[in-house]
Amino acid sequence: MTGASVPPSMTALLLTGPERVRTAEVATPELRPGHCLVAVRYVGLCGTDLGFWDGSSNYVHDGLKNYPFVPGHEWSGQVVAVADDIDGIDGIDGIDEIRVGERVTGHNFRPCGACSHCAEGRIASCPRRSEMGVLGPEPGAAAQYLHVPAHTLVRLPDQVTDQEAALLEPCSAAMHAVDRLGIDATDRVAVLGGGTLGLAAAQLARARGAKVHLYDPAAPARALATELGLDTDPPENAPHGTFTAVIEASGAPAAVRATPLLCAHGARVAQLGTPHHAVDGMPTAELVLRDITLHGVLSGIAHWKPLLDAVASGALRLSPLIDAVLPYDRPRDAYLRLADGGRTRPKVLLKLS
Repeated sequence: MTGASVPPSMTALLLTGPERVRTAEVATPELRPGHCLVAVRYVGLCGTDLGFWDGSSNYVHDGLKNYPFVPGHEWSGQVVAVADDIDGIDGIDGIDEIRVGERVTGHNFRPCGACSHCAEGRIASCPRRSEMGVLGPEPGAAAQYLHVPAHTLVRLPDQVTDQEAALLEPCSAAMHAVDRLGIDATDRVAVLGGGTLGLAAAQLARARGAKVHLYDPAAPARALATELGLDTDPPENAPHGTFTAVIEASGAPAAVRATPLLCAHGARVAQLGTPHHAVDGMPTAELVLRDITLHGVLSGIAHWKPLLDAVASGALRLSPLIDAVLPYDRPRDAYLRLADGGRTRPKVLLKLS
């Protein structure tokens, strides 16, 4: 192992049940081959975390995640120790020779490595995968130190702050949606939803030269979109049969139902938001009649490099999406802020160090 000595124990956050969270002293992870130990700087909280907080999460109901556990799957930090065999292990964007002191973030998928999906490089489709802080036993990032496989890491450029880096994981899925649809300057794009995913997708599509319009029923979300220089309206003003590409980024049933109706003939759709239940009244026939191509978008593991380039260049602005930054010893306040429907910005961060 190379790096600074670390204490044998550390502070972590534990979700012990719905609306129950506390700090706890736990053992610092032992460094295994092929891994790094990262001092966590910031953890981002999102809708998935809100579901764990209020007990509504399908992961909990389906037995895929059990209390108590350490939450957090959106994070940034600094490498403090690396395993001796780390040289030559490439990160997800070809990072090699990871060094102590480097600022990093990374994806949260832990595939089995043995199935046909893993063999073909589609690790997000691995049926036996775990997801750090979300799915399976892997603890999350809301701790002083995080033990991570080196190949999951992304090195941060100087132009990307630690706070911005804690938003990169969800935004990689937005980049995946834009790439998947092949959006370019010829497109007319509708983005449904003004949360983190929608605001990121809209900015990224605009950076490709597309004509972009964002729709959200909430006035604060539209105000933030306007602050970011995006054209925006409430959903009832969205013209039908107009858009060559639609990104549904909210998962709201009304938005999912509206998506096919907004499409021009031959349009492409990215279903980026995740509905929590079956969507009744979906006009499925319109998918056929308008010859629409529908893509389900999960994660963005292969899309970090262009995402980092977009943030570093200023094409994707992330700091305006941050509503509050709270210290890790005020986790209840952070979750209550996340649950506050009066927030004007989508992202709440916990500061770990």
